[in-house]
Amino acid sequence: MKASTEHSGSNWKQRIDVIRNELRNGALRNIVAVITGTAGAQALTMVFMPIVARLYGPESYGVLGVFMGLVMMVVPIAALTFPMAIALARKDAEALALCRLSLWVAAALSFGSAVVLSIFGTPLANRIGVEEAAPYLMLLPVVMFFGGALETAQQWLFRKQLFHVTAKIAVMHSLTHNLVRCAGGLIYASPAVLVTTTAIGSFLHGSMLFAAIRRWSTDRKLEEEPKPSAWTAAELVRTYKQFPLFRAPQMFINAISQNLPTLMLAAYFGAAAAGYFALCRQTLSMPTHLVGKSVADVYYPKLTRAIQQHDRITGMLIRAVAGLAVVGLIPFGMVFCFGPWLFSVVFGAAWEEAGEFARWLALAEYAIFISRPCTVAFPALSIQGLGLAIEIASTGLRIVALLIGALILGTTLGTITVFAFANVIIYVVVIGVVLLKAYSRDHHECRKT
Repeated sequence: MKASTEHSGSNWKQRIDVIRNELRNGALRNIVAVITGTAGAQALTMVFMPIVARLYGPESYGVLGVFMGLVMMVVPIAALTFPMAIALARKDAEALALCRLSLWVAAALSFGSAVVLSIFGTPLANRIGVEEAAPYLMLLPVVMFFGGALETAQQWLFRKQLFHVTAKIAVMHSLTHNLVRCAGGLIYASPAVLVTTTAIGSFLHGSMLFAAIRRWSTDRKLEEEPKPSAWTAAELVRTYKQFPLFRAPQMFINAISQNLPTLMLAAYFGAAAAGYFALCRQTLSMPTHLVGKSVADVYYPKLTRAIQQHDRITGMLIRAVAGLAVVGLIPFGMVFCFGPWLFSVVFGAAWEEAGEFARWLALAEYAIFISRPCTVAFPALSIQGLGLAIEIASTGLRIVALLIGALILGTTLGTITVFAFANVIIYVVVIGVVLLKAYSRDHHECRKT
């Protein structure tokens, strides 16, 4: 009995030591900082969401859903994912050059998309059955550029470990943005007002982050003074070519497959069905942004450093996935059990059907939630080619699921259910593949030493 007690006591001491080490190296402290800021931002969004939903209604939300579906397809590749390379740069001069490259690429692609949309935008929208979004297509290039700028600013702040800055600005942005949307709805609740006030979100957020970077850089020096000619655009593109070649197509294909349901629901079942789906996605993605993305944002640079220092990473990934699996059980489980009742109480009786959607989408979002540490590991492990192959296969599976639901089952709920189970399968496979690759890499490093 005495030996058992001593053994138990030593286990507790080891756990305390682990926590102390995490606090000392800053990972846990950074996660807490990001989660705190994200929690504040999401809490404000949650407070305003019932107001916005009641002001505008399912039809307007459906138009917004179609527009944001198009936005979410193009924003992830606005800068060809070069901002994700900022954390990998070994020197600040190289990282700053990547920031400049990212902004120029975002500006060029936004201008090109504006030219294409001005000529082919409306006919294309009518052809694919999303006429509701046609009047707002020229907002897409603007949102695209500021989305790329926002990602660039965030990655620079993550590189400099300024997580408290991003956390504070997330709260300020959420409050400002939601006040603007509510004010617009009180003045004139229409799809045009909802789409426009939502579209300025990335501009507000990006402007706040760049202002914070400017304030921070005035009284702190970089690791080294950057030389204007030290890194040319051609050299950066050659060095980080995996990002535009593999990561950007992967994210683009993923964005298409994730947002395709909104477009298909609008085309086959009307704007209201798309509105139900849009509200469900926005609500259910909150835990993913609150905890999952916060953990991923902190673990990405940490994982990169661990790989550069030849440390083991499999245990780090397993602990992150397991922790998120436990944390996500309560929120996603509650939606699965009580979805229709929760949505009717929070958003009003008009949104009860959205709660039926939410039940099944909660399963898909739970799989996305626990996979976040693994999805950011693809560039760190330099397996972006494999990630692209998985994304292509996943997109095929999602499209098949949507076609089965829309053309064979012929119901909105059937379409959502099949789509949800397809996503569960996809993200379980992603977790398994990344953990196997991490284990293989760790085994190889162990044999080298």
